[in-house]
Amino acid sequence: METRRQWVLSCAAISTGFAAEDATAMVQKRVDATPMGSTLDLENQLFAVRTIRLHSRMTLANARFLTIGTDIPLTAPVTIDGNAQLAEDITIRNVHIDGQREQQRNLHSVEDGGRDGFRIIGRAKRIRIDNCSAKRCATDGLKLFSDRVLSGDDRKLNFEDITISDCSFQENRRHGASADSIRQVRFERCDFLDNGTDIGASPGALDDGMIYGAGIDVEGYGVGSGVDGLSFVGCRFQRNARFGIQFWEPTDPESPGFLPRQNITIENCEIDGGVSPTHGKQALEFSQPQRNRWKSPVYANIKIINMRLKGTVILHAVDNVLIQGGDLQSPYPGFWGIGQNCRRLQVKEVRDYGKTFSHR
Repeated sequence: METRRQWVLSCAAISTGFAAEDATAMVQKRVDATPMGSTLDLENQLFAVRTIRLHSRMTLANARFLTIGTDIPLTAPVTIDGNAQLAEDITIRNVHIDGQREQQRNLHSVEDGGRDGFRIIGRAKRIRIDNCSAKRCATDGLKLFSDRVLSGDDRKLNFEDITISDCSFQENRRHGASADSIRQVRFERCDFLDNGTDIGASPGALDDGMIYGAGIDVEGYGVGSGVDGLSFVGCRFQRNARFGIQFWEPTDPESPGFLPRQNITIENCEIDGGVSPTHGKQALEFSQPQRNRWKSPVYANIKIINMRLKGTVILHAVDNVLIQGGDLQSPYPGFWGIGQNCRRLQVKEVRDYGKTFSHR
């Protein structure tokens, strides 16, 4: 995104040091006053906020946010809302969020509480998030969620040309990040660590009484929530509750308008199978309900290059997979991965310790 001029805001009058009071209205006023094509620089100061909504064609830079404790769902400090109209050309740089998850309540409501760090909803295009972090959020560190505007056609996806680089998503109650309906989305040198794991006073998100948070969860919500171009390069997915990377697609692949979730690359990444004692150590999973597993391919054109994995790989209803290079350490005797209805699988030059991929 091209920034035509730099508009620097001095925030000394808003906050000095620790921001204990609610600064939402003050910061939002300055966001709204930022001209299109300009940068709002918050000078690395700290603000306690509820939800700050960015507008198209702006940059938000150099800020630290604390999420105010609340029982109101869908409260996320940095929000890009593209429900009413497309949000586009937004950069977020050097912004760091502490979600204060122990102060958040009413977490069994819409979107599992919706207390994310960075929340991008509706439709968005040409978004960059650089050198940012979201930790201790009561839902996800980063969420890309179609919300109310699914197209019903996998040729028309909601989030396009989005790059997240040099970011960290840690110790969030549910996932480090979650996404649906994406085209040409890239994660570069990002960390997804220790998400969903706390079962103490501020518990992780539970499914049938078990923690389930992933480093990243790419999940479908019907036709129109597909994937066409997604890459992870140089990322770490470690010590999360269950999955490092999980793809879960409940949509029937024979539905009108459905296209396989495709063109996915995982390169030079470190992934493990999580810390849950009740889980099978799936580090990387492409899956769907059993009823859809033997139909048309659900995923296609997958490249997994130089992966350093501790756990297992699950590939169900996947067509055209290349696994090349890397180190695959499985906790199970005899195999490092399993799959059903997995077609055109190539495994080249991997260190697998004499174990195999078992599929039918």
